[in-house]
Amino acid sequence: MVKFRISEVFRNGYSYDIITKYKEIPVKVHLKLNWIDNEGRLLGFDWGRTHLKPAFSTLDPVYVRVEKEEYAQTQVFSNLGKELVLMVDNFVGPPEFIKRRSVRVEPDEHKPVMVEIFHEEGKLKATVADISELGIGLIVAVKENENFVSILKERLKALKKEECIEYHLKIFLPSCGIAQGKGKLKNVISLDKDSRLKLGFEINFPQGDLNTIRRYVINRQKEIIKSLRIVK
Repeated sequence: MVKFRISEVFRNGYSYDIITKYKEIPVKVHLKLNWIDNEGRLLGFDWGRTHLKPAFSTLDPVYVRVEKEEYAQTQVFSNLGKELVLMVDNFVGPPEFIKRRSVRVEPDEHKPVMVEIFHEEGKLKATVADISELGIGLIVAVKENENFVSILKERLKALKKEECIEYHLKIFLPSCGIAQGKGKLKNVISLDKDSRLKLGFEINFPQGDLNTIRRYVINRQKEIIKSLRIVK
C-alpha cells in the first residue's frame, strides 16, 4: 500500500513510460499524465492516439516507470474513451518480464504448441503455455498423468540442493517444425486447485533446433504485435 501522496512522485503534464505484457510480450506506451487523485491513488493518462489499447485491458499489473530502476505497480481502473486511469498499488523494482534475457511468447490458442516429455515410465504430451529460445513453460494435467506427477513429486522431495531434474523434450511448432533439447526443470506451479501443474524448463537447444525455436518466436511475436494494432 502506498504510504504517501502520489503527487509527490508524479507531475501533471509530464509523460511516462507505461509497460505491461500481452501474451508474454512486453508492451510499452509513452503517455502524458493529465491528472492525479491522491485520495484514490489514481493517475489519469491521455491515450487517445495509441493503437495498443487491447494490451491494457488486463487484470495483470501495469507498471509506470518512475526512475531507471523504480516502477509504480498499478492496476487498470478504467480504460474507456481517451483516458487510461491507473490505480497505484506500490513502488517496486523492474518486473520480471522486463528483465528477461530473451523474448517470450504465448502460442496461438487455435494453433497450440505441443511437447512430448520423455521420462522414466515412457512419455507424455503437454501443452506449451509460453516459449522462448531459452526454455518453455508447459501445462500438465494431473489426473491424466498421475503416474508421472507422482514420480516427479518423489524426485523433488529427494532432490539435493546442487542437483536438478532433467528430461528430454520434443517440441512441435506449427508451421516451423520440430525442436528437441534437454530441459532442466526450474519451477513447478500448481494451478486450478492442483488439477494442473505448470512446469518451467530451461532448455539447451542444439544450434539447428535453436534456429527453429527462434523462427517460431519471431513469427509469433509479429502476429501478436499485428493483432494489437487493430483498433477495437
